[in-house]
Amino acid sequence: MKSSILRAGVALACALGLAACGGGDGDLLLQGTIYQGVTKDGLILTNNGGDDLAVPAGATSFQFSRAISTDDEFNIEVKQYPSNVKSCTINNGKARANYYTIAQVTMSCEIKTHPFTIKIQGLTTSGLVVVNGTDRREVPANTATLEMSPVYEDGPYGVSILTQPTGQTCSVSNGSGTMGSTDTNNNNVVVTCA
Repeated sequence: MKSSILRAGVALACALGLAACGGGDGDLLLQGTIYQGVTKDGLILTNNGGDDLAVPAGATSFQFSRAISTDDEFNIEVKQYPSNVKSCTINNGKARANYYTIAQVTMSCEIKTHPFTIKIQGLTTSGLVVVNGTDRREVPANTATLEMSPVYEDGPYGVSILTQPTGQTCSVSNGSGTMGSTDTNNNNVVVTCA
């Protein structure tokens, strides 16, 4: 009899101890804000190496489905990157859980870029101006290739002639498309002048 009372007392003390430090309540949902860089599916976050979360393309926030308890330690890391992402930075991803810390996690990812070269054929005069989005370049006479600003992988490009050169007319072939995944398959834009 004395032994069973003692066991009940120990069990009660353990339960009260866990409740006092927040253990076992599981009422906090770990979440965060995504500032940039999730343009493609494939991003997987993990909390403490065991609770995985797939983040879809275009997401501006995330929330793990498994609730955690107050004072539990969390540690959010990237388990898998999308194929077009170079790296991701997670801020405030490791802490003890409370109503403040679970909502202070932020993340941004850096998308890979690739060089963007335009071939120029037949340009013998000055005055040619080529644009790709907001990237504007004046092209000197007798230029064979033109390096534009790098373009994001899987991102669109659209090259056009803003100003024709003096005494010549130029046209663009293969001027629009989507940037590929390697540096060598993105040189098919040609400006031909006559």
